[in-house]
This record gives sequence, structure tokens and C-alpha cells, in this order.
Amino acid sequence: MQFIHLKKFRLVILLFIVFDSIGQNIRVVAPANHAWYTTNGITKINKKFGFFHDFQFRRADLAPQSQQYLFRGALVYNANDKVQLFGGYAFVRTFPYGDFPVKTDFDEHRLWEQIQIKQSLGKFTYINRFRLEQRFLGDSNIGGFQNHRFENRIRYMARLNYPFTVKLYGYVYDEIFMNFGRKVTNNDFDQNRLGAMLGYKITPKISLEAGYLNQFVKQRRRTTTFQNIYENNHTLMVSAVTSF
Repeated sequence: MQFIHLKKFRLVILLFIVFDSIGQNIRVVAPANHAWYTTNGITKINKKFGFFHDFQFRRADLAPQSQQYLFRGALVYNANDKVQLFGGYAFVRTFPYGDFPVKTDFDEHRLWEQIQIKQSLGKFTYINRFRLEQRFLGDSNIGGFQNHRFENRIRYMARLNYPFTVKLYGYVYDEIFMNFGRKVTNNDFDQNRLGAMLGYKITPKISLEAGYLNQFVKQRRRTTTFQNIYENNHTLMVSAVTSF
């Protein structure tokens, strides 16, 4: 029954994207190449609780230009061996980049809640992740955290892991982002991320991962001729993952 509900949820989201695309007769798609360098993981407090960290340094044009800095933390509750609950805070700074840059860098303060469910499918591990975010965004025309506004965003990720050997593993995933709230106008659909990663366990507690991410983003702004702007970002991902 759980798989049926998840399939229905994903079908609704996919239909939304299709109708959104059909409804926009004119749009501009800007391709770009980026590189994201990250470190994330969970440090156990006890059997039930832990602390999650996620630091991301996102670079445009594969490294020379800043795209975003993200610092995220959360308290983790292990409900059982399959279900984890998260609640925390994130800080994001976004910089001008790409063919349609914002006017100046601006800040975002974010609260977020998450439920993550793991299921075994033979040698595969299937992960469902639902995340809700309360976002306080600065004005990109002014900079910093001035004239900030509030938005909500919901995210759903499906991820499939496979262990090739004791140390080598890989996974593929897809995550969709949807905005909602009074301040959301042009981008109910926010973005979609499709990725594939390879990981290697250096020790039982430290792994290195590298792979590819396609980030398809709809900007809030339109062009001067009222065309919708989409980013098609081809991204190199490099991550250090810890579990202490």
C-alpha cells in the first residue's frame, strides 16, 4: 500500500510539470556547468538521537565563481531502523552567476523538517525522503537579508542504493521541489534534481562520493520580453560523508 501511495504522489507531481511546460509557450533555457563540494553526515548522541550536518560550497563554471554557500544542521531522531525524523536550520547565501544572474548576493534563513524511510529490496536499498521548508529570503535586488519575504517549499526524493563490493557502492536519485504560499507567483515548480553517484568507504565511518547532478531550475524572474527562465545546470558532485 505504501508503494501505491508513493506512485500516486509522484504521478501528480510529474503531471504538474507536464502541464506547467505545456502552459508556457515561450521560455529560455540557460545551460551551465557547475561543481558542488560538500560534506555531510550524522554524529550519534545516543541510540535514538544524533546531530546532522551538511556544508556545501557550490561553485559556478566548475569552480572560478561562487554560486551558493549552504550550512545546514538538524537534530535527528531514529524512530526505528527504517524511519528517521529530522528538524533543523539552514543558512544559504546565493551569489550572482550564470546567463541570468541576480542583481547582488542575498541571504536565506531556513527552518526544515524531514522524514526519511528506508526499505530493503534484495541487495538494493530504497529511500524515500519528504522535506518541508520554511524559507525567509532576502531581496536579491538589495542584497543581504533586507526586505525579506516568506515562502514554503516541499521536496520529495527517491533514491536507490546498491553495494558493488564491501567498500564500493553507488546510487541514483531524483528530487523534486515545489513552492507554495502567498508570495509564490511565477515558480510553483521550483526545480528538479536527477543524479548518479559512486561512493568508496575509506573507513567504516568515512566515505568519499563523486558523480553527476542535473539541476533543472525555474527562476522567479522573467526576461524583459516576459519569457520564463529555466536553468539547466550540469553539476560535478564531490562529497565527504561521515557517520560517527
